[in-house]
Amino acid sequence: MKSSKMLLALLVVSILAFSSACVQKSPMETTSTSTIQEKTTSASQAQTGAQEKIMVTDFAGREVTLEKVPERVIVLTSYWVEILHILGLDDKIVGIGNYVPNNPYIPEEVKQKPAVGSLFKGLNWESVASLDPDLIIVDWYGGKYKDKETIEKAEEIGIPVIALTAKSVEDNVKVVELLGKVFGKEEKAEELSNWMESKLEEVNKIASQIPADKKKNVLVIGAPKDINGPITVYAKGSAWASIVELVGAHNLAFDKEFDTQWPKLDLEKIIAYWGEEADVIIVTSFNQEKLEKAVKEIKNDPRWREIKAVKEGHVYGILAGSKGFLEWGPRIVVGVCQMGELIYPEYYPEWKPIAKELFEKFYKIEG
Repeated sequence: MKSSKMLLALLVVSILAFSSACVQKSPMETTSTSTIQEKTTSASQAQTGAQEKIMVTDFAGREVTLEKVPERVIVLTSYWVEILHILGLDDKIVGIGNYVPNNPYIPEEVKQKPAVGSLFKGLNWESVASLDPDLIIVDWYGGKYKDKETIEKAEEIGIPVIALTAKSVEDNVKVVELLGKVFGKEEKAEELSNWMESKLEEVNKIASQIPADKKKNVLVIGAPKDINGPITVYAKGSAWASIVELVGAHNLAFDKEFDTQWPKLDLEKIIAYWGEEADVIIVTSFNQEKLEKAVKEIKNDPRWREIKAVKEGHVYGILAGSKGFLEWGPRIVVGVCQMGELIYPEYYPEWKPIAKELFEKFYKIEG
């Protein structure tokens, strides 16, 4: 009996030992699993590190690498501030350009940020350094002003710079997308860029339906101090000049070759070049009073009446800059619709509801 019990006990112990060995992982299995986990963790960390770096090509053609999403940014021009505001980045702005406070579409708390200068007169680099920025956003004029100098100085002291410009209306959409990527706000940037593109698609559709025999010849000029001249004409290379073509008309200045996108001509030359062809004249200015004065004087001056558009009463003013819609940034889309309606009122819808939609949807202000 004892022998039988002993055999039974040994059998139970053997079964338990075998079961335990089956449940435990072999040394090879344990090492393999541990190695996989380490590799996965290492790969994940490497991927996270790679994602922190942001690489973009700016509008000066420069490859810019940021180690992380910027937390302290200086923005020198108000139209790019508008985009950052729409993206919800007011708290990231630590410094602004001198003219930013003139923009009525920017919150007061942003306007009160320290001003550090401008690309026309230069920056106060002591003020810049005191703000400890990890990014400066500038305009790119091809080195015409102090843009190139600003970029070189910032790079010299180790501050990354992104240079932006808009040679066409579509470039403004690209700026929105670029800034969305830089600040990790792709979703909001896509919402804005999609809205802008949808309005431009509507313009393209209308423009394509304008019959060839209804196509109008247009001149875009700056409101002159003296209506005798010199008068700035918007020619090839100007984003505003390109809007004429975008809405389905023809910019007469594109028929001439100039050494600048803003040639200055006297009245006699304008009459000689385009007097018999111009169906519409668009006058622009950054100042409403100056604009209204120029339009009135042009309409009433007998010499200007030698131009077809003036004689037939088709002279219109469009306010530019921070208080108007001919401006870089999201508002340029409204400027396109405004010019379309002025040139072709029979084809384009009223532009003011589009401005209202933009302001209420993205700026969160009443249009």
